[in-house]
Amino acid sequence: MGALIDRALLRLGDAAAVCFAVALVISTLEVLMRYAFNAPTSWVHVSSTALCVIAFAISGAYAMARGEHMRVTVLIDRASPPWQRAGRWLALLCGAVYLLGLAWGLGREAIDALWRFDSSGWTPELTPGPPNWPLPAMAKGALLAGALLFGLAVARDGWKLTHEAAR
Repeated sequence: MGALIDRALLRLGDAAAVCFAVALVISTLEVLMRYAFNAPTSWVHVSSTALCVIAFAISGAYAMARGEHMRVTVLIDRASPPWQRAGRWLALLCGAVYLLGLAWGLGREAIDALWRFDSSGWTPELTPGPPNWPLPAMAKGALLAGALLFGLAVARDGWKLTHEAAR
């Protein structure tokens, strides 16, 4: 089960990395349009911001799935194996509590931004000016999805830690 979750998170993270590449390309286009042709765009800033938010939102779960999430281990590395194990559990518990609170707060924001209807139909939170795309709503939804995916990665680490003890 853990390997399946890892593979899914790694593939999702690789796909999200494309968002950074697209943000780079359109930002370069904006600089070219603005300074070479004196014709700035109205959509690049909000689009590149939303693309980077989406990629950053997924990056925590991606790093956790790769086993490369930042850890401060100066004390744990010097401890005996039982204390190292307790430290890993404490870190996972703190991460889970943090991500649960983050998901709770983001869930309310994402629902408020995405779940909007009026007489004309669905009206998600839009960018403040042209092009009036639903990028703020998408970004809030991506942050919520990222927190949930990161929580899944933390749960997967807890599952692995539990099964290491069984051996």
